[in-house]
Amino acid sequence: MRSLFLRFTKSALCLIIVSCVFAQTGPPKEQNKREADLIELNKLDKSIKLDIRYATVNNFVGRAVYPEARAFLQRPAAEALVRVHKLLKKEGLGIVIFDGYRPWAITRLFWDVVPEDKRKYVADPAKGSKHNRGCAVDLSIYDLKTGKLIPMPSGFDEFTERASPDYKGGTKEERGNRDKLRRMMEAEGFTVNANEWWHFDYKDWESYAIYDIAFSSIRNLDDLKGFGIRRVEFYGNTYIRDRALRKAVALKEGDIFTEENFLKSIKDLNSLGLLVTVTDQNISWYIDKKHEDVDFVFFVT
Repeated sequence: MRSLFLRFTKSALCLIIVSCVFAQTGPPKEQNKREADLIELNKLDKSIKLDIRYATVNNFVGRAVYPEARAFLQRPAAEALVRVHKLLKKEGLGIVIFDGYRPWAITRLFWDVVPEDKRKYVADPAKGSKHNRGCAVDLSIYDLKTGKLIPMPSGFDEFTERASPDYKGGTKEERGNRDKLRRMMEAEGFTVNANEWWHFDYKDWESYAIYDIAFSSIRNLDDLKGFGIRRVEFYGNTYIRDRALRKAVALKEGDIFTEENFLKSIKDLNSLGLLVTVTDQNISWYIDKKHEDVDFVFFVT
């Protein structure tokens, strides 16, 4: 009887564990993690090419799982990636992004649709992934003139031995291109995934939580296009009374918003040499959709 009870207890425990896994509706909770500071990659350098496969049917799922073709990373990882891109540009090459930050709900979807024998290529949603933390990027290299990908030993998301960063097959050119990408990324604090030559993790990934932030919730300057600038304010220390700040800002009250003037405002404020470095994260905006107006607040120090 005791043996039967133990077998029943173990079976019940397994059932409970399995049920909990399938019942998981949100990312694992972690304490003392950084707030997300997700930066849109092609906003830092417009020549970074996007080929967001998960926003198309051209992926292993066979359908679009992202509502928008956008790519984000946490700010330090994004800035490191841009440095790699700028080095490649000197050779007539550039970075092409397949994927960056990935909401946790998509990781769970991948886990559910991939056969068990292929699950080494996707992250377990019970643990979350570095993509969910905004510290992993899938990428390759393209030719700036032709816009075409340069040869690699395998395609993106190819679940074969050719995907390994240590695969010895393929052509010398393909291996050389793959190894070149790896060297440049590792020099900027990234580590290549053991199974995927295109997948790189940033060194500080453990500092960030597992996020399930929808792309639509991440700040998008496109939302402001065509809106009038109603008010521009500064908050901070004594320098907020300096007329030089208002003069430097290209966003003028009464004008129509443009992304160019937004970025120029940041650049010109920093060129004054009066402030701690200003970024887009130091700027908040408040949209009045009814009147198609927007108010800007610069938080400066």
